[in-house]
This record gives sequence, structure tokens and C-alpha cells, in this order.
Amino acid sequence: MLQHVTVLLVDQMLASSIAIPIEMLEAVRARLQVARQGNVSFHIETGVARSGDVVSLGGLKLCPDRALADIESTSLVVVPALWRNPRRVLQTHGSVIRWIAEQYRQGASVISVGTGVCLLAASGILDGKPATTHWHYQDRFAADYPDVLLQRQHLLTQAGRIYCAASVNSGADMVIHFIGQTWGRDMALQIEQQFSPEVRQPFENRVYSDGEDSHHADESIALVQGWMRQYLREPFSLAQLADKAGLSERQFMRRFKQVVGVTPLVYQQAIRCQAARELLQHSNLSVADIAQELGFGDSSYFIRIFRRLQGQTPGEFRKKVRGKLFTSS
Repeated sequence: MLQHVTVLLVDQMLASSIAIPIEMLEAVRARLQVARQGNVSFHIETGVARSGDVVSLGGLKLCPDRALADIESTSLVVVPALWRNPRRVLQTHGSVIRWIAEQYRQGASVISVGTGVCLLAASGILDGKPATTHWHYQDRFAADYPDVLLQRQHLLTQAGRIYCAASVNSGADMVIHFIGQTWGRDMALQIEQQFSPEVRQPFENRVYSDGEDSHHADESIALVQGWMRQYLREPFSLAQLADKAGLSERQFMRRFKQVVGVTPLVYQQAIRCQAARELLQHSNLSVADIAQELGFGDSSYFIRIFRRLQGQTPGEFRKKVRGKLFTSS
């Protein structure tokens, strides 16, 4: 359970890279308090290597809550994006680098944005793991950290408890995903809609994960998940999927629910709705055409499933994501 969040402050950081996570997490806390749930005890603090205000890019002064040396344990570390070449920060913030590594080894999750990923790479916790960083620094990053599996074509990566985003906007995407993992899909949808539905594309469609199609090690189930994604609109029978996995129907259903968390039908509905979001935003296909294209068949069934999984109808989603397009006067 998330109990404490530490947001790092570093001179010449991009303040927007921490403001967005802080505001989204505060929105989560407010909703939990309204619902009177028990897991509202987490709190957010800003931490700094040395005492005194931190000056972000543009001259904005930030007053930290505590020194990192006084924070012995935290549940989540948010590492900001750094401005241009991060080497000066790396040279003068050895204690911060060591603190990040120690918190990670104690069980903390880490979200890092832009070239702030270099602080994680320098600590060694990214060795042998996928990561991304801002496009302008990728060549230098690859040269400095050859043991990190740099994913140049991905804006988001996840390696267990380490989340990397290439830019500030991608950082917002990653926070929404983290919220979904921590408090569930419904909470993530509420926060996404509060901050604007176009703040992110479906995380699962864009991230490079060290688990590829899944976050588990069951190769038989991952094989079936890959087939379901490849043949998204195709109907299936339980016997067909079990055969692909080389399992009996009973074994397959038990293992699928155990590692994926839902039944194959619910999983299929979820990945179809992810694809529907893309078509609703980037095509002029009607809702009925999208339902047909993705194998739902009946548009009323598609609308019902989309509303259950996305918290709004396909028409409402399309209106929101297109509502900020500029039109000629």
C-alpha cells in the first residue's frame, strides 16, 4: 500500500515534471477521502539533497519539505526532468543517486521523467533493464550507460517497479498508469477525465515492458495473449485458447485468471476497447463501424462494454478528445 511519496527537487529542473504527478496524486487522495476508504494515509513530501530553496528552470523558487537524509523510507520516488545536459547534476548529487538506489532496494517504486532517468542509470538500478529518456539525450545516454537497455522508439518503459517517461507529457501518461495499478482502473479513469481525457493514450499500447505482452512469466498464457492481440476481432472458444496454450480447459482458465487477473473474455473486451479509443480519436468511423471493425458486432453491446470499462460512452469519449481541436473562424 502506498504510504509516502517523495518528490525530488533539483536546481534547473522542469517544475512541470513534478507539478503534474503531485496534482494527480492529490486528486486521488481527495477522492479516497470522499469515499471514506481506509487507504488515504499516504502523504507527499518534496525532498532535497541540501538545505535551502531550489530554483527551477525559469527562476521559480521551490521550498522543499525535508532533506533526503531525513527520509529513511518512502513508497514512491518521483524524479524530475532535468534541463539540457544532466552531467552537472550527476557530478554534484552523488548522495541523491545513492538515496534513490537505497529506497528502490527497500521496495520503493520510482517514476522518472526525461533526462532525470540518468539519476537512476547512474545508481545502477537500471542495469539490464529497459528504459527511455528524452530524445535529444539518447545517444549520450547509450554511451554513458551501456548496461541499460535503451528503448529509443518508446516514450514509456516499465521494468518492475521502475517507470521511465521520455517527456513531461509522457510523465502524465505514466502517472495515470501508476494510479491504475495502485488503486484500480476506475480511479485511473476518474483522474484521467478530471485532468482531460487526451492527457494520455492507453498505456498498454505504448509502453515497452520487460514483460512484453504481460507482466508475468507464464509463457503459455503470454502466447495466448499475443494471439488475442494479433487477431483482435476474431471470436474464440475456450477450447481453442486452451489448445494454443497446450493446457486443458480447466488448467487454462485457472492459470489465465491467476496471472492476468481477469477471464479471457474480459481481457478481450479490454484490448478491443483500447483499440476503439484510437479509432474514436483518430478516425471518422462511426460508432457502429468501429464496433464491426473490432468484432463487437452489435453497436449497443460495444457501447455497453466501452462505458463499463472506460467510464463513458464512445460518443462522449470522442467528443472530449476532439473538443480542443482548433477550428477556423
